[in-house]
Amino acid sequence: EELSKVLQQEKLAGASLLVWANKQDVTGAAACQRIQESLQLSEMCDSSRHYHIQACSAKTKEGLLEGMEWLMEDIGSRIFLLS
Repeated sequence: EELSKVLQQEKLAGASLLVWANKQDVTGAAACQRIQESLQLSEMCDSSRHYHIQACSAKTKEGLLEGMEWLMEDIGSRIFLLS
């Protein structure tokens, strides 16, 4: 519910959304698909909002760089389109 309220703010219209699926090094951690369903991202995000769920572990640092790379690439592609 809180995420939905934040995403509805006009100043964040079309902003990229990166969700960190942390603690993937722990047995039983929720998979990205389950997180997407729980947050109802498909329903909440229209075609103007790009989102990505990145499996990661803050402890091992696995997946952190990939998430940041996705974010930079996504923002970069939008800036290029505006030029």
